[in-house]
Amino acid sequence: MAQLIEAKPHYHFVTKLLIDLFNNGELPNVRRVIVEPTYGYVGRIEYHNGQVHVFRGTNLGVNSVGASELSKDKGYIKFFLRQLGYSTPEGEVFLMPEYLEVITRNLSRKGFEREQRSANQAHAYAESTIGYPCYAKPNFGSQGKGITRCESPSDLEAAISEFQKQGLNMFLLEQAVSMPDFRVVVFGDEVISCYQRIPLQVVGDGRSTIEDLLQQKQNSYFEQGREEVINIQDPRMLARLSRHGLNIQSVMPSGQYFQLLDVSNLSMGGESEEFTHRIHETWRRLCIRLTKDMGLRLCGVDIACTDLEDPHSDYSILEINAAPGLDNYASSGKEQFNRVRNLYKKIFY
Repeated sequence: MAQLIEAKPHYHFVTKLLIDLFNNGELPNVRRVIVEPTYGYVGRIEYHNGQVHVFRGTNLGVNSVGASELSKDKGYIKFFLRQLGYSTPEGEVFLMPEYLEVITRNLSRKGFEREQRSANQAHAYAESTIGYPCYAKPNFGSQGKGITRCESPSDLEAAISEFQKQGLNMFLLEQAVSMPDFRVVVFGDEVISCYQRIPLQVVGDGRSTIEDLLQQKQNSYFEQGREEVINIQDPRMLARLSRHGLNIQSVMPSGQYFQLLDVSNLSMGGESEEFTHRIHETWRRLCIRLTKDMGLRLCGVDIACTDLEDPHSDYSILEINAAPGLDNYASSGKEQFNRVRNLYKKIFY
């Protein structure tokens, strides 16, 4: 009989699920599981046939290294999606001056002369091509970190300045798309889950400050099992409040809604509305095809669409994620948890 493994409370969500599946005998092909005991973030799975499967966090070793690495680069993904005929928001990658100098010098040594897009040209591009509002995004990154909605040239200047402080070499400037935002998780030929992502928002009660309302929301997330902490000092949140004449200590009238962030990631405090049984077959097939077109087996496809139940709706692919985190989604209900659990069972089986 296989030796049982202890799943400590602080272990990563995927690790705890794996241990639960193994301890319950639901992975009959697995001979042994070794988990790094201090953090529970990495592990090694050994099968009876001698094969070995390793994982790190949400990177489950399902996708090839090349496809996984490519999916992290927003600019390259946009290029390939356009080449393959998918609709994406208008946008371009811009290089910081220091990095541009290095790239230009290295290319010129090999006889390649072509003007690269400099961060100094971002303002002109926003004014002449995509307009305001637009989004400035770190070219690499996930979970909505660093993504800034720019309503004006001054907003864009502030975003670029922040990217420079962070030492980023490049960023993506992208047209804002005013359509509902969905995450579709694909594994092989199957859509595992689909949900609409709703940005972090609070509802006034006439008594509590916005800070109090956020703390109440965070407490409810903890009760659900969500581990992400809402950052009440997020500069993007404070700027959005300021634009509407509010601050973190403001008290909103009872029943009044206020959206605090312009990104809808669950990891940023957003919420989800279940759509797995409502997504039209057209969009299912599109997301499955896109996953294969990008050389992936497991993929989170972020798609903006006017109506995911209507096959004739407008749509735009925002991003893809080769290692989609599903812990926040799984915490939203029993059905969602079982859906995620069954996915990992298929992966580790």
